[in-house]
Amino acid sequence: MTERERPIGILDSGIGGFSVVRQVQRLLPGEELLYFGDGAHVPYGNHPAQKIVALARYMFRFMQQRRVKALLVACNTISCVAEQCMDLVSCPVFNAVQAGADAVAALGVERVGVISTVFTHNCRTYPREILARRPGEVRVYSCGCPHLARLVEHSLGDGGGMAQVEEELRRALDPMVERQGIQCCLLGCTHYPLVADRIRKLYPALELLDPAVEMAAQLRQALRRRDLLRPGEEIGGVSIYTTGDVKEYALRAQQVGLKRVRRVEAYPPLELD
Repeated sequence: MTERERPIGILDSGIGGFSVVRQVQRLLPGEELLYFGDGAHVPYGNHPAQKIVALARYMFRFMQQRRVKALLVACNTISCVAEQCMDLVSCPVFNAVQAGADAVAALGVERVGVISTVFTHNCRTYPREILARRPGEVRVYSCGCPHLARLVEHSLGDGGGMAQVEEELRRALDPMVERQGIQCCLLGCTHYPLVADRIRKLYPALELLDPAVEMAAQLRQALRRRDLLRPGEEIGGVSIYTTGDVKEYALRAQQVGLKRVRRVEAYPPLELD
């Protein structure tokens, strides 16, 4: 297999990274994708930093062993600790936080809201990265959502579960919309774009930013620059590996509209102390 023909790796704490797969398939339909979702330990944002790093390194090794030509760290929580994993891979790495901050900077608004996992919120990574790009020009309001990723993970297609999702969204966004007057909301967890329609229903005037859109665009640009686009006109697919429930992952892949799913297979989880 030539370097051009190698797959693109996408890793996430659960099914949330399917939102990134959708964007990559839209921009780069000829590429083969390799997805790892660590469903056994979702949501990552409720774990301490040491465990998140250990779990992330486990997935980075998986990707390096399969010789991916580029790696997308879809999970925002993992993106906060990605620097501690870079020694494990030899390919270009793109992460959601950097992409999200770039998207905010390009938008040029003055008041930005960020909803994320608790870990991402507590790290203050998004405010730091956004303010570094536009110092003194933007105010960033952040809210950590302890239950939202888990609710999305297990509630797609379930009316009762989605009602809980909407309650959690209101808890996070009402103060930022009504008191802080945010002009856009950055979806700082890959699970959240999967319920973007619910957010738009609740806040129709609020602009939403999905880091996956920027990350896919940056990936395409990098592959072109490095002459690593997959040759030929054949349409690519996605192979999914998970430490979670294989049947649930197959169902969710279908529900969110992933194309050409070649396989959904189980992979042993990292045993945590």
